[in-house]
Amino acid sequence: MTAMLELDGVSRRFEKKLDGVERFARRLGADLKETCVNAVDSASFSIARGEVVGLVGESGCGKSTLGRMVAGLLPVSDGTIRFEGTDVTDAKSAQARDKRLRIQMIFQDPMSSLNPRMKVADIVGEAAVYHGLTTRAGVTGYVDALLAKVGLDPAFAHRYPHQMSGGQRQRIGIARALAVQPEFLICDESIAALDVSIQAQVINLFQDLRRELDLTYLFISHDLGVVEHIADRVVVMYLGRVVEIAPTEALFDAPRHPYTQALLDQVPRLGAGRQTFRTVKGEIPSPLNPPPGCHFHPRCPMAGPRCSREVPRTISQGGHTTACHLHDGGTA
Repeated sequence: MTAMLELDGVSRRFEKKLDGVERFARRLGADLKETCVNAVDSASFSIARGEVVGLVGESGCGKSTLGRMVAGLLPVSDGTIRFEGTDVTDAKSAQARDKRLRIQMIFQDPMSSLNPRMKVADIVGEAAVYHGLTTRAGVTGYVDALLAKVGLDPAFAHRYPHQMSGGQRQRIGIARALAVQPEFLICDESIAALDVSIQAQVINLFQDLRRELDLTYLFISHDLGVVEHIADRVVVMYLGRVVEIAPTEALFDAPRHPYTQALLDQVPRLGAGRQTFRTVKGEIPSPLNPPPGCHFHPRCPMAGPRCSREVPRTISQGGHTTACHLHDGGTA
């Protein structure tokens, strides 16, 4: 399949420079220095048209930061993002901006991502009018059709976000994203804040929209059970780095990276009998001072001398990509 979205060595650094007072204090002998966090470190993968790719990992691993860079909400420190072959990393050209418009994001908390002072009709219709997808005269019918598409009564157009439930607000967020007729949706923990019964409804809605509108998804989630159900492929991140990429069935049946294995050991399975669930050992290292070599080696039960010295090479075998010394032809 031809890649719709390509990430090539994409990184994002957050730097905190010293202010005037701190610089003065340092001159007086205070132990102060500038800090830098590598939230995303040289991420590379591609997504084909019509595919659903799940992006998983523990909290703080850089999933949301990566999604925001793809959506154009955060600048890229290094690397390139291409959409249908066009470089949209900076989106300076008109063509790149047009491509960016076809990438939209749905956020985790709909209450904080929707303007509480705007009615639903304005929240959903504003961008469509601005980009010329409908006129002021026709925006009411345009919004009504979008609300119906996401399973809401068009009468909701006259309400404010606080007058609706969490599931209804999330559907408004989905309708807002669909208003500019995107082809690629980034779902950033889009069901995490919802009740379990509502989660199932929203997942079904995503699948229906995928078939109806030929959508492609980057589905960011910490819930591996949901990802197994909805995704075609899975990308696993740890402390800013991509450590494994594989088709969903292959990854859940035979994970290769020790971190992926540890994550999947925590997923309950029907029919598995009596199980003892163990958390991943140790604490996630501080991103301000990540471990050298493989970031996972302080917590890895299979770590060897190389793991603390060398960054693992990315090895791809039969569509299964792993960044681990155990799979690069040598030993850890």
